[in-house]
Amino acid sequence: MNKVEGLNILTFDVEEWYQANYPRIKVEQDNLEDEFLEKNVQKILDLCRLFQVKATFFILGLTAEKYPNLVPLIKNSGHEIACHGYRHCLIYKLTPLEFENELKKALTILERQTGEKIIGFRAPSWSVTKEMTWFFRLLKNYNFLYDSSLFPFKTFLYGEKNLEAKPFWMEGLLELPPSTLTFFRFKIPFSGGFYFRVMPYWLIKKGIKKLNSQGIPAIVYLHPREIDPQSPRLPFPLKERIIHYAGLKETLTKLKKLLKNFRFTSIKEYFQLRSFDK
Repeated sequence: MNKVEGLNILTFDVEEWYQANYPRIKVEQDNLEDEFLEKNVQKILDLCRLFQVKATFFILGLTAEKYPNLVPLIKNSGHEIACHGYRHCLIYKLTPLEFENELKKALTILERQTGEKIIGFRAPSWSVTKEMTWFFRLLKNYNFLYDSSLFPFKTFLYGEKNLEAKPFWMEGLLELPPSTLTFFRFKIPFSGGFYFRVMPYWLIKKGIKKLNSQGIPAIVYLHPREIDPQSPRLPFPLKERIIHYAGLKETLTKLKKLLKNFRFTSIKEYFQLRSFDK
């Protein structure tokens, strides 16, 4: 078998349980702590070790700063550390200079804790559009090799309608959007977050098999809070409450099935094995 045949990409966005960017909802974060974060990250690391899986962990600079043992723990377990920005803020609401300042702060922390160059980025809440060419050029100027910030499905908060749901090149960077299925010309996300939590496992499995049959890796993403139905909850309105919390009880079980039924690795390791034409 080819080394990358049937190989997929596993990612986690490491942030605290109260991180959210819903419009018109302000979350007071000054007095909030995440006593569950390190426990849930350790649970993820234990699962990865059990199933001999490597993953990419996109980590907020602020989170790495608050929990200084977290990044070394993940890195020493053999996983890739990538950047999720400094604060969990919407990039399309920042000026280029504001974003650059946030990026520099995050890189300083992550590269000091890892002792190596960070090559990958993912925007909080997928808050980037293709028209934001300054964003991609800025990442390129800081020697990033890939980005995973564009979402191939339009929602009230993020995403784009006409976007490839597979790896492609964008302003000299390898862009890695999460995976979708197409039904009757409609794209349906299934590989992470809310979509992974509410989709039945058979549909997730079918989606990954279909992508792999086309030679495309599925890109799966989750947050530590999503594997823990006991983590605290914010008093959101109904729509946001459903988006943020639906399906939490089933997520860990689905993740275990996924790691048992499919092969996964980190972004860095996957693209050391296979190159895409520019």
